[in-house]
Amino acid sequence: MSPRRNGFTLLEVLVAVTVLALALTAIIAGGGSYARSATTMRDKTLALWVAHNRLAELDLQPAWPDIGKSSDDVTMGGIQWTWHVSVQGTQDPTLRRIDIRVERKSEKQDYVYATLSSFSSCAGKPAQNGGC
Repeated sequence: MSPRRNGFTLLEVLVAVTVLALALTAIIAGGGSYARSATTMRDKTLALWVAHNRLAELDLQPAWPDIGKSSDDVTMGGIQWTWHVSVQGTQDPTLRRIDIRVERKSEKQDYVYATLSSFSSCAGKPAQNGGC
């Protein structure tokens, strides 16, 4: 008669622990990836809000925006942002193209979190320099 075995062998326990460790590692890595993605999406959303706010400010000015470049710092969501606006003329003299880039001020590298392009018409704006 063979002796009766109760429980698991050491090899079975080691295999079970290895499988459990691999599964937990994958779960933790997935959670970290999700947290990074959520942070990136939050930052990009805030940067896009900064760009939209700047575009709204330009549209609400009584004067048509001058051709050229400008930039400034603004705080939104507890983060310091830098926006860069480029206003260019177009083939239609009554339209101007507005390009807005938003970067995080604290970062050394130039990573653009949001870009926004729009066109502004001189309709409803007072005449400047003898033109629209």
